[in-house]
Amino acid sequence: MAYTINDLAKECNVSIATISRVLNNSPKVSPKTKEKILQAMKEHNYSPNSLARGMKKMNMNIIGVLISDIANPFFTDIVKSIEQIAQKNDYKIFLCSTQNDIEQERKQIELLKQKQVDGFILAGSRPVDDKNEAYLIELSKNYPVVLINSFIEGGDKLYSVMVDEKEAAENALDLLVQKGYKNIYFFGDPAWKTTQAKIQALNSICKKYDLYIDDNHFINCEYGYNSGIEGINKLLNLNPKFPLLLFCASDQIAVGAKKALSERSIKIPEQVSILGFSNTVISALVTPTITTVDQKMYSMGEQAAKLFIKICNNKKNLGQIKKKTLSEYNLIQRESTI
Repeated sequence: MAYTINDLAKECNVSIATISRVLNNSPKVSPKTKEKILQAMKEHNYSPNSLARGMKKMNMNIIGVLISDIANPFFTDIVKSIEQIAQKNDYKIFLCSTQNDIEQERKQIELLKQKQVDGFILAGSRPVDDKNEAYLIELSKNYPVVLINSFIEGGDKLYSVMVDEKEAAENALDLLVQKGYKNIYFFGDPAWKTTQAKIQALNSICKKYDLYIDDNHFINCEYGYNSGIEGINKLLNLNPKFPLLLFCASDQIAVGAKKALSERSIKIPEQVSILGFSNTVISALVTPTITTVDQKMYSMGEQAAKLFIKICNNKKNLGQIKKKTLSEYNLIQRESTI
């Protein structure tokens, strides 16, 4: 008869949960108990994969965390807070970067499923044409899935923690328009849902205050420093009227744009004022410092990790857990605006 996980627990006089902690290298298990379990596994040639199959109906306390771009500082605080909450609750994380590639995202998820993760936290905006939407809805039938900075309708265990970026952008722009900004240009990549939210916000503000805006005021830029530089080249080719407010969909774009403007001796904020988005650390390190919407990334990561663990611990009462959690934000006014 095959040696089972129950046999292992009985032989070592421990619970199955204690065996899980040993596999997860938890500090909550004494060295003596850990040594006893590992020795019994060795004697019976019982591998961790065998244990995982035997524990497939139990939590293994592993979270698969996927971020869009490991080089993007937006994700630094998110990952840090997820890991800290995970450690406090005897979880560990497996971290993967998808490089904004939908196919890569699916491959990474399938790989993490083989690692016996309990579920997934996915951080980053979703594309407007999201080819993985149905896949994630189907995934949530068997795994808890928490999205950070995006939302997908439906799914059994599909949840979201996010800032209402349309509202946040509207509030920031409203305040700046009241301070005198009337000529506004936008830098961002319209292929992403969060960019679309910001575009909607700008259109709404321009309508509210009867400000002139046309297609030339929307300049396509990917999310990155170099894109901000390229965007300034496109902007200046339009011979815009100064002064103007440049609304950037991310701090990375804003910092790249600031660099390009400074190199051309265009004064900030006298000729071009800059509004970024996210409040990543670099926005406060450049000169002049960048006015930006603070998405409080650490808080979003913390909320997502706590939500994930709550889902795992309340499988019979999931109906009481909100599908969408709106996180706080605020405008940080710095030197790039008057």
